[in-house]
Amino acid sequence: MSDVGQHQMWVAQHYRFRRLNSFFTSGGLGTMGYSLPAALGVQAAHPTEPVWVVVGDGGFQMNMQELATVSQERLPIKLIIMDNGYLGMVRQWQELFHGARYIGTPISGPDFVQLAASFGIPSRRVIAAAELEEAFAVARGTDGPFLLDCKVERDENVYPMVQPGTGNADFVEDPRGRSRKQ
Repeated sequence: MSDVGQHQMWVAQHYRFRRLNSFFTSGGLGTMGYSLPAALGVQAAHPTEPVWVVVGDGGFQMNMQELATVSQERLPIKLIIMDNGYLGMVRQWQELFHGARYIGTPISGPDFVQLAASFGIPSRRVIAAAELEEAFAVARGTDGPFLLDCKVERDENVYPMVQPGTGNADFVEDPRGRSRKQ
């Protein structure tokens, strides 16, 4: 489950899906805040299936009140917040295609670990990639909901990126020469 942004691209590029029709996203519709409410519906339709939400800190703040439903109903939804303090995809577009003229993209937000705790939802903050394997194991092993607040470098970009007004063949690659599989 994902709404739109850098986190959506990272999931699409790096997660190896094992079943068809198991990744729900708003696609190119640009719907921030889609993933958590959609996860509630998917969990209701498939109560025995694991449901994971991958969301940016901006999109999560658009519907974070749904944690009340997750908590009240004890839904076993696992949430991964890719937390960089920006509307990351918009910031990336401003950097790459608009001369790094940033406006409206830095965002503030609550302490997501404390927010989850206020709803009685266990959580964990992940600061380094080396912590991910254990954090995912704890989340998977927890009955009921779990929230992972994964800190991401503020200026991390996702590549390849298609330029506005061009076709998919006209994409921008990472100027540092890193492949997306690294």
